[in-house]
Amino acid sequence: MASWVRSAVMVLAMVLLPMMVESNVRHYKFTVVMKNFTRLCESKAMVTIDGKFPGPTLYAREDDSVVVQLVNKVPYNITIHWYDSLY
Repeated sequence: MASWVRSAVMVLAMVLLPMMVESNVRHYKFTVVMKNFTRLCESKAMVTIDGKFPGPTLYAREDDSVVVQLVNKVPYNITIHWYDSLY
C-alpha cells in the first residue's frame, strides 16, 4: 500500500509542478531619438533607442510575457526588428 501511495504522490507531483512554475511579465520602455555619432572622422545623425546603437538587450525566459512601450521622437515611422539569441 505504501508503494501505491508513493507512486500516486510522484505522479501528482509530475503533473502539478509544471503548472506551478511562475512566468513573469517583463516591462520595457524605450524612446526612439536621433543622436550624432562619429565614426572614422565623420559625424552622422542616427536613429537610436535611448541613445544607444545597437539598441538595448531585452531579457526574458521561456513563457514570460514581454510588454514594450515605445515612444517615437523622430519625424518619421520606424520598424523595430527583434532577434532571438540563446546564451
